[in-house]
Amino acid sequence: MTANSAGGSLPRQPTVDESQFEGWPVHTVLPGPGDARGHVLYLHGGGYVSPPQPAHWNLIAELAGRTGRTFVVPDFPLAPEHTHRDVFPTLRRLHEQLSNGGDMDTFAVMGDSTGATMSLALVQSLPPGQPRPRDLILMSPWLDATLTNPEIRLIEPHDPMSSTESLSRFARWWAGRDDLATPQLSPINGPLEHLGRVAILAGTNDILTPDARRLAQLAAGAPGTDMTLYEYPDMTHAFMLLRSGAETDAVLAEITRRLGGPPNRPATPPPGPDRQVGYGGRRDRDRCG
Repeated sequence: MTANSAGGSLPRQPTVDESQFEGWPVHTVLPGPGDARGHVLYLHGGGYVSPPQPAHWNLIAELAGRTGRTFVVPDFPLAPEHTHRDVFPTLRRLHEQLSNGGDMDTFAVMGDSTGATMSLALVQSLPPGQPRPRDLILMSPWLDATLTNPEIRLIEPHDPMSSTESLSRFARWWAGRDDLATPQLSPINGPLEHLGRVAILAGTNDILTPDARRLAQLAAGAPGTDMTLYEYPDMTHAFMLLRSGAETDAVLAEITRRLGGPPNRPATPPPGPDRQVGYGGRRDRDRCG
């Protein structure tokens, strides 16, 4: 089965259903017969300009199998033809449909790179009274579209995956005429209360990680938010999509733990990151792999 814009074939197992939501293709990755352990709304990265790639489908399929969760992956419109203003109203309605009448303890929103940016901005923008996910999982999020953190320039020579030049161009396309500092583009400037359980997973050689540290510090003590930042030494942007190495195994194990992998799919925790920093009222212990 091949998605319209998936950039490659979807995995055979778990199974995949295709549907439409307000004109968007939506791919629903099902973990297998007999599994009904909640939903994950997954927003893919790609600089706002690229559709989901085979690496995304491989990661999603593995997580669906590990956790027993159903992953819902929308193919939202992309820049430069579209901006964030074209996408977020429909995205909020999709979230509302998925969360309507469901058990929010088994509902999560998750994304990588710019998809992680959108995931945080989405939850921040939910109106009062609308159900919110229990878990928000952000892999290598881009939290400040202005890229003004001075630490970025220090890390950029060590990050072969990202450059401030290309990211600035993508941000301008996605923003349209809007200020790059607006929270929907730079969720570090958005509300940090009542976000639920938030995991940020990032490599130390990612130019976006300095802003992840800043977000975790800003969110410390925010009511209704339990945010933990996991840093993986020497890892670059979106390293977990490469699907190899102890660091990626550690990311998968942490996500599986948070989403509650079923008993019949035990996962032995691999070596964890050398540095695991917890904010929001606690500091997790360091672990050496």
